[in-house]
Amino acid sequence: MASTVPNVLTLGLAPQANIIPSLATAFTNTLPLLLLWYGLRDQNSDFRQSRNSQNYQKNVVEEYDFIIVGGGSAGSVLANRLSSKGGGGGGNFKILLLENGGNPNPIQSIPATYTPMLKVPQVLYDYYTVPQNNSCLALKEQRSYWPRGKGLGGTSNLNSMIYQRCNRHDYDKWAELSGSDDWKFDNILRNFKNVEDYHGVYYNEIWHSQDGQGLYVSTANNTHLLDEFLEAGKEIGYEHRDVNGDQEPSFGRLDFSIKNGRRFGTYPAFLKPVMTRPNLIIYRYSRVTKIHLTEKTKRAYGVTYIRHGVKRFVRAKREIIISAGAIDSAKLLQLSGIGPKEHLDSLGIKCLIDLPVGQNLQDHVTSIIGPFTIETPGKTMMLSRDASIRSVLDFISENKGIMTTPSGSNGIAYIHSSLSRQRGNVTSKSPDIQIVLAPSQIVPGKYSSRGEIRLASADPMAKPILDPKYFSHPDDIKILVDGLKFAVNLAETTKAFRKLGTRLINRPFPGCEKFKLRSDQYYECYARHMTLTEYHLCGTCSMGKGQEDPNAVVDSKLRVLHARGLRVVDASIFPEVPNGNTHAAVLMVADRASEYILDYWARVDNSIRRKRAHRS
Repeated sequence: MASTVPNVLTLGLAPQANIIPSLATAFTNTLPLLLLWYGLRDQNSDFRQSRNSQNYQKNVVEEYDFIIVGGGSAGSVLANRLSSKGGGGGGNFKILLLENGGNPNPIQSIPATYTPMLKVPQVLYDYYTVPQNNSCLALKEQRSYWPRGKGLGGTSNLNSMIYQRCNRHDYDKWAELSGSDDWKFDNILRNFKNVEDYHGVYYNEIWHSQDGQGLYVSTANNTHLLDEFLEAGKEIGYEHRDVNGDQEPSFGRLDFSIKNGRRFGTYPAFLKPVMTRPNLIIYRYSRVTKIHLTEKTKRAYGVTYIRHGVKRFVRAKREIIISAGAIDSAKLLQLSGIGPKEHLDSLGIKCLIDLPVGQNLQDHVTSIIGPFTIETPGKTMMLSRDASIRSVLDFISENKGIMTTPSGSNGIAYIHSSLSRQRGNVTSKSPDIQIVLAPSQIVPGKYSSRGEIRLASADPMAKPILDPKYFSHPDDIKILVDGLKFAVNLAETTKAFRKLGTRLINRPFPGCEKFKLRSDQYYECYARHMTLTEYHLCGTCSMGKGQEDPNAVVDSKLRVLHARGLRVVDASIFPEVPNGNTHAAVLMVADRASEYILDYWARVDNSIRRKRAHRS
C-alpha cells in the first residue's frame, strides 16, 4: 500500500488555498458507524448460516483434501486454482478456506475511501511496531502503524490499489537464493500474466494478459500534474515507459486494480466467481489458533479454529497451506511449535521444528517530501478540498471523478541512487528508488535493514511483537536521502514544474531546525522523523535452498522444512523484498504455488493408480 499522512500538506496545495470542513470530512466521520453496522449484519448472517449440527457436535470431525488458512490475496488465488476442474484434481479436491473476517464492505470499493479506511478496526488488524530508535521520530511513541486487511480479499480490500510487478533482477535473485531457476523472471512472467486482466494504456501481448479473468488492472484516470511529471522526467533524460513491463530507470503512468471506477481486489477477481463450486467450502469469521503436527514425522494433519465462539478441529488429507500474511503466518507457525527454539521455550511452547520463523522481516520505508506550493491554480487535486455533491453523483451515476482516485496518485518513476551508480548497478541491476506522484513519495526499493516478529505470549489472541528495525542498515537512509533530493530538484529546477511556480516551503520540519534546508543532513533528519511504512511486509517465512540453509523456513516449492503436508504461500516467503509494490508479486507466488501443489498430487495420484492397475 502507499503511505498516507493525515494533516500533512504536500505537493499540490496552492498558497492561498483555504481548506474548510467538506463533504469528504463528513463522510469520513460517518465511516466507522457505517462499517460497524454492515459488519454486525454480515457477522450475524454468517452466524445463522453456521448453526448446523456439525458446528456443535464435538464428535464430528470434518476432513478436506486441502485446508487454506487465510482468505486474503494469496488465499483467494489458491482457493480458485485448487478447486478448479482444470486443476490436477479435476475439480474433485475438497477445499476448505478459513478466514477470520467476513465479506468485503461495499464502501471499501470506493477508491477515495482508501485513506480513511486505514483507521477503521472493523475491516483490519490494527498492528503497531515497537518504538523505533533511529526512525519514526515524529510519530506517536515512535511506533509505526501497520494495518492489515481482515475479510475475504484481505489487504486487497485495504491497499492503495497500485499494481507493480517490480524488476526482473528481483526474481532472478530469488532464484539464486532459493536454488531454483523456477523463480527466474522469465519463468514466472506467465504467472504474472495468469493473474491479471490488463486494460491499461500499456497493453501488449508480450507483457500483459487480457483474457477477462484475474485481477482487473487499469491505468490511472486522474491526470493532475501528470503531464508535467512525465515532461520533467524527459527533461532530465528519463523515458516514458511501462514500468510493469521490463522495469528500467524511467517515468510512467500508474496502473491500479480498479474496474469501472471501483476497487477490484482479489475477492471479485478470484473468489466471488467460484463461490458456488461444490468442492469449495468457505468458513468466514473463523480464526485458526493452531496447526497440528504428528510427533515423529512432523506431518501437518489438521488445524484448530474458533468460529462464532465454538472451537473446532478439522483434518487435512493432503496439505495445509498457510496464507495469513507476513505477520500472522509467522505468528501461527510459532504458536504451533515451529520457530526459533529459544524463543518458543521462553514462552512455554514446545518446539517441534527449530526454524528462523519471524526473522528476516522486511518492509519498504518511505517519506513524503513537502509541503510544496504551486502558484498556478487548477493543477492539483485534494479530496478534502475538492469533493462535493457533484463528485458523489458523478461516481454513483457514471463511475468517474475524484471518488475513483486513491490518494491522488497517477505517476511513478524508478531511478538509481548514488550508491547504486557507485556500485556499477546502472546497467546490470534494478533501480533502487521509487518515486510516486502521490504527491511526492520516496521509496528505497532495495531495502537492506532486517527486523523480526516474535510472540508476546502463548495466547493466540495476543498481538505479536513487531520490530522492523528501520534504518538499522546505513545504506537505507542514504538511498532515501538521494530520493528526497531528486524529488525536490525535479519540482524546483525542471522547466515543466518551474512554469507552475512549484517550490518547497522555506520552513524546516520540527526537530530539524538546526540543519540547513535542502542539505543532506536536513534530509536525513527529515527522513528519520517522517518515517512511514509502505505496508510491504514480507520475508518472515523466507524461501531458501533447503534444510542446510540457515535462513530458510520453506524450500523452493514453499514447503515448510522438516515438516510434511505444510506450505506457506504469501509475502512471508519472499527472501528479499522486490523493487516496487508487492501485491502483484503475492498473486504471482500463489499462482505458482498452486501449480506446484496440483502437479505434485497429480503425480502421487497417478502413481497410486498405476500400482493398483498393476496389482489387478
